Amino acid sequence: MRKSIKWKFTIAFVLLIICLIGSIILFNTLFLERLYINNKENVIKTAYAALETGIIEEYDRGYSLEDLFKNRRNSNGELSESSLTYFLRELQEVYGVTTVLMDSNNKTYSLFQSSSRFDRRMMDYIFKDGANNKNLQVLEKNNNYTIAINKGFVNQFNNIRGNTSNSGPNEFYENKGPGAVEKPNTRVSSPINVTNNSYLECFGFLSDNQTAFFLAIPIESIKEPIDLFNKVLVVVSIVALVLGSIAIFLLSNSLTKPLLELADISKKMSRLEFENKYAGNSEDEIGILGKSMNELSFKLEKSIKELKNANYKLKKDLEKKEELDLMRQEFVANVSHELKTPISLIKGYVEGLETEGIADSKEKRDYYLSVIKDETDKMSSMVRQLLDLASLERGMEELDITRINLKEVVLGVAGSFDIKINDNNIKLEIDIDDNIFVWTDGYKLEEVIRNYLSNAINHVDDNKVIKISADDIGNGFARLRVFNTGVQLSNDDLNKIWDKFYKVDKAHTRSYGGTGLGLSIVKAIAKQLNTNCNCENAEINGMKGIEFYFDFSLN
Repeated sequence: MRKSIKWKFTIAFVLLIICLIGSIILFNTLFLERLYINNKENVIKTAYAALETGIIEEYDRGYSLEDLFKNRRNSNGELSESSLTYFLRELQEVYGVTTVLMDSNNKTYSLFQSSSRFDRRMMDYIFKDGANNKNLQVLEKNNNYTIAINKGFVNQFNNIRGNTSNSGPNEFYENKGPGAVEKPNTRVSSPINVTNNSYLECFGFLSDNQTAFFLAIPIESIKEPIDLFNKVLVVVSIVALVLGSIAIFLLSNSLTKPLLELADISKKMSRLEFENKYAGNSEDEIGILGKSMNELSFKLEKSIKELKNANYKLKKDLEKKEELDLMRQEFVANVSHELKTPISLIKGYVEGLETEGIADSKEKRDYYLSVIKDETDKMSSMVRQLLDLASLERGMEELDITRINLKEVVLGVAGSFDIKINDNNIKLEIDIDDNIFVWTDGYKLEEVIRNYLSNAINHVDDNKVIKISADDIGNGFARLRVFNTGVQLSNDDLNKIWDKFYKVDKAHTRSYGGTGLGLSIVKAIAKQLNTNCNCENAEINGMKGIEFYFDFSLN
């Protein structure tokens, strides 16, 4: 992964450290030595200002420079160090400033005996024009003092030892006098070059124009320490860079791991997979993002589920609409077909009656009229069944649920079929207990028994056996069964015989005037009563046939 955040973090860290190290080395090389010298300059200027203020005030009180160096007695009569010597000691011990003062009699004063070389150095500056020495680098020069770096103090001191002039101040100092022009303060901007055993020196006169001073601070070249420091810094920085890169890589890995997890979750969300959830519990920005992703995943899953359900429902509604349209088309086609034959027959026989020479005898006219009446009855029956079926399917009929003795109703309906049963020599067996009472609508019960028994009579085979029975099947239901011997049906026919106008044997159905609506009416009644009905191939006493059943509530 070339654009991984881990590598971006690591590279950014390395570049940052390199820039930081380079900046430190550049600063050390260009400015550190100058800052070091400037700090020493500020110290020596502060010492000069303190000397100027303190000594001139003492002069105004009537003290000489020699008086200021003498020890004094305190209120207890004990000798104590003078204020000037105390001040010079503080400069030496705290700031490393060596001070030499000289009065108008060319007498020098310093704190330590070892300062004699500085006495000679001061005289060399004043009497020998030592400021022009090639080892001296002047930094600042004005009417009061000169500040310079002496790069060869030891050698120079050895060369001038014993050559100091004893002439007085008047030989080297020119009084500015009234109307003299003040020389501007000059700051030398040339590069500073410090060597080891160098001194930062300040020399000149106090404002009384009589007292000379010399201040010196030892300075060392810090070029080598800076170089050494830079080398050490590079080595330490390389080690820190390696360790830091490893640390930042591991840290960035811990940061990018949850981001990669969130990216994986988002990819799965784009594929509509919402099982994965962000498991982190941190309270930082990544944790907030993870919780937002989980919430988004939940809402998307819910919305898509609702959309799918809505689409599924719409699809079902469309399928149902198409099915209803198809059923309506089939219904119209079936009704048209069923009505076409009796209408054609009626029309033909009516034309026969109207045509002279065809139905001249009373017998022929009676026959023609009986056919017309028969076909009219069939059409009337079919229309009545269609109306009943439509009413059942729309749920427009109200139920009148009562407790009914099942056997009594079966016997009553079977009695209405006595003539047809006897004419066809059918053996009807009724095996129902007298104490079976069911809760149902009486008219619907008769309709079920009538359609089942009529269907059995029309399809019974040569064995001529029909059996009606009922038994308790548990769960508070009794099952009414109607069996007739006959040709058993295929599974496809067993499923389709409940459809409107479906006929297994159309020629046979036409022979007895069936409409193909009876079993559809039974199915609609079962749906209205919220119960079960079905048919299956069966065998009783070695005789094969078809058995229809219908369940009625016992409670």
